[in-house]
Amino acid sequence: MQLFSSWSERQAHGLRLVLLIGWLALIASLLGPPIDFDGHPGRIELCAPSGPCELYDNDGNRLFWGVVVPLGLLTIVAMSHEVWRRICPLAFVSQLFRAMGWQRTVVGKGGRRDVVKVSPDSWLGRHHIELQWTLFIAGLCLRLLVVNSSPLGLGLFLLITVLAAVLVGWAYGGKAWCHYVCPMGPVQTVLTGPRSLFGSPAHLGNGGRVTQSMCRTVGDQGKTQSACVACQVPCLDIDSERAYWQTLRGKRGLTWAWYSYPGLIVAFFLLIQWQGGGDVDYLRSGRWAYDGTLVQRIWTPLSEWTPAVSAPLLQPLQAPPPRPPELPPPAGRQQDGQTTSGRGWDRSGTHRSRSRTAQPGDSQLSGQRPRSLPPGPTHFTAKPTDNYLSGQQLPTMPPDFMGGSRKPGSSF
Repeated sequence: MQLFSSWSERQAHGLRLVLLIGWLALIASLLGPPIDFDGHPGRIELCAPSGPCELYDNDGNRLFWGVVVPLGLLTIVAMSHEVWRRICPLAFVSQLFRAMGWQRTVVGKGGRRDVVKVSPDSWLGRHHIELQWTLFIAGLCLRLLVVNSSPLGLGLFLLITVLAAVLVGWAYGGKAWCHYVCPMGPVQTVLTGPRSLFGSPAHLGNGGRVTQSMCRTVGDQGKTQSACVACQVPCLDIDSERAYWQTLRGKRGLTWAWYSYPGLIVAFFLLIQWQGGGDVDYLRSGRWAYDGTLVQRIWTPLSEWTPAVSAPLLQPLQAPPPRPPELPPPAGRQQDGQTTSGRGWDRSGTHRSRSRTAQPGDSQLSGQRPRSLPPGPTHFTAKPTDNYLSGQQLPTMPPDFMGGSRKPGSSF
């Protein structure tokens, strides 16, 4: 099926430009004025049984994680890399310096300036899958901690990703960002195997010099021509099936990606469910995209151990703490129907200001177990604040402890 590989480069360029503008608009809405569609059917009022969560009134998080990411994965599985690697906004921005002729160059053969390519013997050429999979795991962890529900966190994450793609596109020629840095390369290998559902078999011969999603440009006569600089051999964009079988064994990090991917996905969704208190509806409804208390709950252990370091970094991402309740004034409190405005008044209204010494027979009082007393003489004098400590009401003491006295062995 040659439908996607023979797609006009001018049309693909226009679609890439539209998607890039939408990508930048989403980032601007996350960092600035929010995208808020009031009254839409999917509006969520509560985040978890513990309380309200719509502290981040921004639908940009749910739009990105609920629409953009699933559509991207569907494109990879169904329509193959022949579509998504040609329209991906990150792949597009990584080619900006190539289009302007400002890429990094070195002196090559004959003294001419050649664009720098990733050498197969370099560290990046040998360990790029391990790097890509490490970035993939780090992205999942960062999403669970901050990016899932924080508009500021997601906006900064997308902006830094765009800048990284531009920087890699300047430093190396070809699709170095897609081949050596972007985590979606190994993910596509794991998800699709040799070929996607509607992918074309370039290795069987299609009679053209420009195959699948390889780098291409429009010549002076308006014809599409190859812009390949051989940045990777074998190249996924030239022949995905041939590249799959030739790199299936002996590629560092590929076994790690194959065996860890299922566990990473299952653990990711289980952790989201755990963040909502084990509620399955919290996971299915997408309420995590508005949970403004998520960052505060996740980072509580860290903030307790390192408040001086974590507080300045996490304060913009956390919800403001609730105000403590106001305590009543000390004078004129109500206690059992009596107003205690003086000192030393018991329930019957009798003034008691005596002192007593703990006796050996004080262990049994009317068949009830009293509170333990410290050794030695102890004096109890009733005061207006006896029944209040830090704003909390204490249980009323027996009459013996309110200032009365009795002899050893006596009973109530």
